[in-house]
Amino acid sequence: MSTITIKTVFLGPARDYAGTDAADLLAPPGTTVGAFRAVLVDRFDGLRDRIEFIRMAVNAEFARDDVVLEDGDEVALIPPVSGGTAQGAATPPGIWVDLVTGPIEVEKVREAATGDSELGGIVTFEGVTRADSDDSRGAVIRLDYEAYDAMARRQLERMATEAKDRFSAGRVVIIHRLGSVPVGEVSVMIAVACGHRTEAFDACRWLIDELKKDAAIWKKDVFADGSVRWTEPPREHEPRNGE
Repeated sequence: MSTITIKTVFLGPARDYAGTDAADLLAPPGTTVGAFRAVLVDRFDGLRDRIEFIRMAVNAEFARDDVVLEDGDEVALIPPVSGGTAQGAATPPGIWVDLVTGPIEVEKVREAATGDSELGGIVTFEGVTRADSDDSRGAVIRLDYEAYDAMARRQLERMATEAKDRFSAGRVVIIHRLGSVPVGEVSVMIAVACGHRTEAFDACRWLIDELKKDAAIWKKDVFADGSVRWTEPPREHEPRNGE
């Protein structure tokens, strides 16, 4: 085999940098994730100034630069995060995570965290689209969210599982909305039930911080003048390659 084919997916802002959402790219056998960065830059000049700050996922799992790619692998470019509406599939006991389109059913989330008499501390967090504005673009009218679905679900479940272990939580719920979220509506909701309030507060704060830092979910501001802008962290706060 003289070349291998890598199914490449460009997510969030990376789609704009590359000018496409997907491509089948050829590489020599034995190509590593790190070497594949050069292949990407040669093909997509818009990635040249950004490739250093983009992480790679191979088959929906973050991969270090020394991982060797195989023919048919799917590589997703994961830029820094900004951080039907059916409930998700079965997860470990006491955990419910989901990505939904349409309004989050807030009362159902609260109900999912209640009902255990041994869990005396219940804390919920609702992240709501904030009214904001830009001097040149006008008011923000909504946020548009998208995700690398398979990877984001795995990440949310891992976060919920770690929160249960770290904070002795009995129940953990993480629901994130995708698509358009108008000003004043809930984009993410977290509910945690623990034996005591201190652990519940700590768990809820830890979960939203982790989600904003590392989940494969992106958002962009949509302004009244019709323009859009990806929400990106400052360069000095972006994750580095292979981390």
